[in-house]
Amino acid sequence: MNRIPVITGIGLVTPLGSSADETFQALLAGRHIRDHARTMLDGTSPARIHRLAATAAAEAIGEARWRERNVEPHRSATVVGTSKGAIETWMTAPPHILGSTYVSAGLANLAMGIREAFPLLDGPAITMSAACASGLHALIRASMMIRGSEADRVLVVAAEASVHPLFLASFKRLGVLPREGRGCRPFDEDRDGFLMSEAAAAVCLEMVESDRLPQAYARVERYALGGDATHMTGGDPAGATLRNLLARVVDDRPVDLIHAHGTGTTFNDPIELAALNDSCGEWSPSIYSHKGALGHSLGAAGLISVVLNCVMHAENVVPPNVQTQNPLRPIMHVMLSSTSGDIAAKQVRINREATAQPIRRSVAIAAGFGGPTAVVSLVST
Repeated sequence: MNRIPVITGIGLVTPLGSSADETFQALLAGRHIRDHARTMLDGTSPARIHRLAATAAAEAIGEARWRERNVEPHRSATVVGTSKGAIETWMTAPPHILGSTYVSAGLANLAMGIREAFPLLDGPAITMSAACASGLHALIRASMMIRGSEADRVLVVAAEASVHPLFLASFKRLGVLPREGRGCRPFDEDRDGFLMSEAAAAVCLEMVESDRLPQAYARVERYALGGDATHMTGGDPAGATLRNLLARVVDDRPVDLIHAHGTGTTFNDPIELAALNDSCGEWSPSIYSHKGALGHSLGAAGLISVVLNCVMHAENVVPPNVQTQNPLRPIMHVMLSSTSGDIAAKQVRINREATAQPIRRSVAIAAGFGGPTAVVSLVST
C-alpha cells in the first residue's frame, strides 16, 4: 500500500486571529502587529501555551471530523513541536521556595496535555524541539509515522508562548530585534530584525491510499531535514544546507509558492533569498513570509507556514508581504510593476498586494538557532 499523508484539518491561533480563517482574512486585509505581541486568548494561566495548543488542535480536529470518523485510538498519534514549552511554569521558583503546588514543566508536558484533552488520541505522543524549526520537524516526523505505518492519523501541533522579558532581552542582546517602531520587514533593504509573537498551529494528518484520496487541503509530498553546524546563532553565508534541502524538495519541478523563513534579520534574509532565487529553476514562484504581519513565533513558525499554505492552496490567493517596501537590491535586480504592485526579480516574486494565482505546489521553510533546518512541499489533492 502506498501510504500518503494528507492534511484534512487545520487550526491556528495568532495575534491577528483565533482561527485559521480569521487570521488569513486579517493577512489579506494587510493587517500586521506593531510590537511584540500575544494572542487575544486569556493570559492569566501559568501554562498559557496549553490553551493556545488546545484551541488550535480543537479547530483542526473539528474541521477534519475526527470525532465522527472512527479510527482505532491507538492508531491516532500526537506530535508536538515547541522550542521552550510552558515557560511561565518552568521559570517559577520551586515549591520549597514559594510553597506553591508543583506542576510538571518538561517539554513533554505539552504533548501529554493535548493527549489528555482529546481522548481519541491514544497512540504515541512525541515532542520535537528544534528551535525555530520545531513545527516543521514535527510535521515531518508525523509524515514519517504515516508512511512507516506507525499511525493512521497524527495530530501535529506547534505552540510557543515566549513573549517574556527574559527572552526579549536575550534576543535584543543578539541584535535580532528591530528598533522601536520599525516592525519586521522580511527581504527589505531596511530590515532590522523580527518582532516576537506567540501562536499555535495544528494540522490533522491522516493516511490515505493512492487510489482514493479524500477531500483534503493538500498532501505532504516531499520533505528534507538538515543541520547547519556553522555557528550557534548564524548559518553558512553560502546557504549550503538550505540549498541542499531545497534541491531535494523542489526536485527541478514547478513551484507556485515558497513560504520563506524570512525573519527580517540582517544576516538571514539575503542568504535565504539567494538560495531561493537559485533553486526555482525556470519558474517564477511567489515568495511570502508571514513574519512581517504575524511576527516570529519561534517553534510554532514552521507549522504556521504550513497552515497558511493550506489556506492558500484552497483559496488560490497569496497575502501581501505587507511590510516589505524596499526590496533587497544586491541580490534582486528590482523592477516595479505599476499595475500589479509586484516586485519582479530574476526568477522570484515578492507580492506587495494580495495576489490571486493558482497554488498547486508550495514549499515551506524553517530554520533555527543551532542549525536545524527543514523544507516541506505540499501538493493540492
